[in-house]
Amino acid sequence: MFINISSHDNDFFQATLQIQSSRPIYNSSYNSPVYNFNDKNFTFRYQEFQNLIFNPDVFESNLVSVIAFHIYMIMGIDADTFDLNSGDFFYNQARKILDFSQQNGFKGWAPNDGLQSRYYLIDNVLSPTYKEYRTVLFNYHFKGLDFMTTDLKQSKSGVSKSLMLLDQMNKRRPNSFILRVFFDTKSNEIQDIFSGGPSIPIT
Repeated sequence: MFINISSHDNDFFQATLQIQSSRPIYNSSYNSPVYNFNDKNFTFRYQEFQNLIFNPDVFESNLVSVIAFHIYMIMGIDADTFDLNSGDFFYNQARKILDFSQQNGFKGWAPNDGLQSRYYLIDNVLSPTYKEYRTVLFNYHFKGLDFMTTDLKQSKSGVSKSLMLLDQMNKRRPNSFILRVFFDTKSNEIQDIFSGGPSIPIT
């Protein structure tokens, strides 16, 4: 997690937040990227030595809320890669943070704050319209990459089949935000997976 301060006025800061997370692959030293998000709507107030307190039932500060939101997103995505749709608790906590934060005037929490905001991130993840995204998180990792050290061909096949689900989603909603988030995270890895090793049929 990297906070890049672009400007400040006394205790008010304008910044961007780059968040990245990875997930270990079974029986290997490789960590697969699962979350790569550049949060551009990030402003907050902070005074030196101010205590940062997270209360899941109250908005304390935008700095705490934004960081907590992304931590819950990371935990939800990580859970989904190990057990199908098991990230619900964490996503619902992220949604709860969004609901508490919308009334405080900071950008990124509301529908009118742009199509690449925290609002649309959690909305897309939980929407039935994009249900394949969470299925892909599980199939890609648990049925694909986790076989990388034991059966490379099966591993590549699992990854390939999971990506076909994204094609279904894209036909329903072309160039969706959540699809771009996925490929911002995975494009380099996917290229590496299919650039060598056993060949598999691509349909």
